[in-house]
Amino acid sequence: SKILQSKRLRRRRPWLTHDLLPEFHAVDLNNIDHVAQVLQKLLVTNSDIDDSEQRWHTIFLFEGVMIYLNEDIPRALLETTADVLKKAGPSNADGSLCFADRLENIPGGDVVLGREELARNGWDMTEWQPKPGLARHMGCAKPLKNPVT
Repeated sequence: SKILQSKRLRRRRPWLTHDLLPEFHAVDLNNIDHVAQVLQKLLVTNSDIDDSEQRWHTIFLFEGVMIYLNEDIPRALLETTADVLKKAGPSNADGSLCFADRLENIPGGDVVLGREELARNGWDMTEWQPKPGLARHMGCAKPLKNPVT
């Protein structure tokens, strides 16, 4: 945050106006309700604006954080991110999930279990690259067109 507001950055890159800089929103990922509120505020609030400049592709990135979260929270995060994209409406519902983490309910690197777990939580796996270590599941997904119930 301090880097983005530094005088040096503004001097070297004067074209980087405030509206072009990323925003930071601190959340406790174990508090799913708060995560959902923040994401809804960011993605759903202006979703009814019919303006091509208001459309975007949201990328959710989880890298080595789910390992440290409370039980059932990783699953809930996947579900919440997919749900918020759906609520954003067709113009802003474009998004991706990228992860290098340990997903719940997948004891090893089984691609079938990975696909099923992601689908149960609103995501359609597009890439799967398991590896050894704590953050053993790596891959990408897109929002599921017809969610599994």
